[in-house]
Amino acid sequence: MSQTARRILGPELGGIVPGGLEGLTEQELKGFAAMLRAAKRRQSEELGAAVDEALEIVPRLLRGTIRKILFG
Repeated sequence: MSQTARRILGPELGGIVPGGLEGLTEQELKGFAAMLRAAKRRQSEELGAAVDEALEIVPRLLRGTIRKILFG
């Protein structure tokens, strides 16, 4: 695996960069890393919205406590 791919994608992939990405140019690697960051951000936002929606069934006074129990 090239050092460039490790440097650019390593943080986004938890340090494990598949060997198949070696053929990509530095610009392609940067674009792929940007897409991964955007996807993680969307996933996080959507998960937060889903949790908020799920907590709607819990009485308002208990939501904070339930959130702490579930997520620390």
